[in-house]
Amino acid sequence: RNEMKPHIFFFLMIAFSGAINAQEIAWYTNDQNSGHLASIHTGADIVTGYGFSYGYKFKGKIPFVIGTELTTPYGGQIMDDFEASLTAQTIFRPLDHMGISVKPFMTCRRYGSEAAVLVNISAGLQTTIGYYRDKWSIAAEAGYDRTGATLITHRLLRDYYPEIQDEWYGSTGGNFNFGVVLSYWIKSTGLSLKVGKTYGQNFSDNPTIPYYADFSVMRKF
Repeated sequence: RNEMKPHIFFFLMIAFSGAINAQEIAWYTNDQNSGHLASIHTGADIVTGYGFSYGYKFKGKIPFVIGTELTTPYGGQIMDDFEASLTAQTIFRPLDHMGISVKPFMTCRRYGSEAAVLVNISAGLQTTIGYYRDKWSIAAEAGYDRTGATLITHRLLRDYYPEIQDEWYGSTGGNFNFGVVLSYWIKSTGLSLKVGKTYGQNFSDNPTIPYYADFSVMRKF
């Protein structure tokens, strides 16, 4: 059983290093109204997938959004493989047309295969700094996502190692991401495109395909 642990941890890093980035809710226009924010998105980050997000914006000098997000790969049942997040987000405006946003989040991911089912809990922080106008914006983003714990429920491996146990494993590391976010608003509907690159936390155990992209359609109501 101890000989299996290095292989399990390597499998965990591969399975969770390529999860699609948490969907950014673009709410940076200067309006001071509270309200609902929703979006649909599609993207690629090791795998291609799609998702939905919802948030509620609270007005104020430093407005903030509390939200939730769900992403799932194409070609499967939504609850077989998924990424679900709880998020909080705010923006600071030190200069005219300049904004710095901070977005902490907690994420649960599920990945199922013939070998095993993995359920992962992680936490992270996403930040952006950019130039914002009423209708469009361009920003640079950076983030870190750290795995907290992973539950492994074995399937195929149990046939070869009957004594193997389903159990929780500690942190298997994390990932950094760096990218660019473009957005454009037409009244209450917005479009957003983000592209970037993902690195392992030591900048050496990087994903095989380290690039990511995401396109979103957003709505304020």
